[in-house]
Parts: sequence; structure tokens; C-alpha cells
Amino acid sequence: MEVEVEILEEAKEMGSQEPNQTVKARSRRPPHNYVAIVKDADVPIETFPLDKLCDQLYDGVVLQKGKRKYWVDRDLNKNSFMVFARELEITWGDTPAYWQWRTVKESGNVDVEIAVLRNVCWLFILGKFRTVMLSPNTLYEVTLVALMTESSQGWRVPVKLGIVLPDESKMERMEDLQNKPRGKWINILMGEFTTSSKNIGEIRFSISETSSIWKNGLFVKGFAFRPKN
Repeated sequence: MEVEVEILEEAKEMGSQEPNQTVKARSRRPPHNYVAIVKDADVPIETFPLDKLCDQLYDGVVLQKGKRKYWVDRDLNKNSFMVFARELEITWGDTPAYWQWRTVKESGNVDVEIAVLRNVCWLFILGKFRTVMLSPNTLYEVTLVALMTESSQGWRVPVKLGIVLPDESKMERMEDLQNKPRGKWINILMGEFTTSSKNIGEIRFSISETSSIWKNGLFVKGFAFRPKN
């Protein structure tokens, strides 16, 4: 909560800047609230020289013992995040017959876990995130970062992708995974929203497909929040 208070105060400061001041600040330093965010970093932060700090933030910093990743968009100089699979609520996620966990290397050579779907008919994954961590007055896209194996089966029924914003407004869409590229990580669009003082709070996001069809061959890395403007 202390970190969120710091971030909220800095977000207010950023939101009150004049446009030309904001552009000038971008050329000198990373976003204001990066200091509060990287307090939870899993690796040391190189704060000097400034170029080294910026390079590290552009590459990304793993947070909270492998549960999240934070990076700064190089072109927009705005906050981006990944909520890794270990922070998600995955139905049957701790049952080895249905899901397995594998370790991959992320930024800073830090180990993070990905969820590997072995076989389920009831697919439901839920995640949560506080919007105060994001850059203010910015259009964000939310994506599911996943990989379909060459042998994956059971995806002839589309999955439901949903987002619930802090004001309880909802976005839902159906996505056909049957014809997605196989064997590589892809970003599956969940939806878009704009950060503002009116929607500070918790955002919830989910993927589900609960028919009687058994599904397998899906690797889940997490959900990403990326700025678009």
C-alpha cells in the first residue's frame, strides 16, 4: 500500500505537467514513479549513470520474486507490466494431471515460472492488477502472452476473454485459438482501456472455456499491459 501511495502522488504530478514539460522530461529520465515500483525488484538496480539505468528499465526488471515484470516503453517512456502465471488464479493449476510448471529465464537472468496446460475441459484463469501502477492518461492494451504447441488439441470452441475495470464496466470478446501460430510466443488481445483519475483501482482479467471438450498444449506466460500512446 505504501508503494501505491507513492505511485499515486507521482502520477498526479505527471498528469499536471504541461505537454512541453513532459516531452522535455522524457529526454532526461525515466517515468517519475519507477522508483517506487522497482523497490520490489529481484535484481539490483543500476541507478548511475542515467544511461545504464534507462537501459535496464528498457530491458525490463523482474519484481516480487518472479511474479511480475516491469519495463519502460523505449519510444513512449511509459510504464509496461507483465503479470506472470504464478500470480494468476488458475483452476486446477496445482494439480499435476492438469497443469505443469516450467521455469524460463527473464530479464536479468531471473527465473520465472510458466503454466503448461496438460489436459482440462474446465479452463479458467483469473488475474488482478492495480491501475495506479500504470502511466496516467494513457491508452493501454492488455494481452494474454501464450504459446500453442504443435500438438495442441481441443481448441475448436473459442475462448472467452474478459476485462473488468475498477468502475465495474466490462469488456468481453471471443477468440479462436484453433488457427493461431504454433510453437512461438504470441500476444492475444484482451482489450484496451485508458488510465484516468476515474478508473484508479483494481482491474480484473480472465480467460475461460468451460465446455466438455478436453484441451491441451497451451503455455501461459502471463498477461501484459502495454501503452499505445
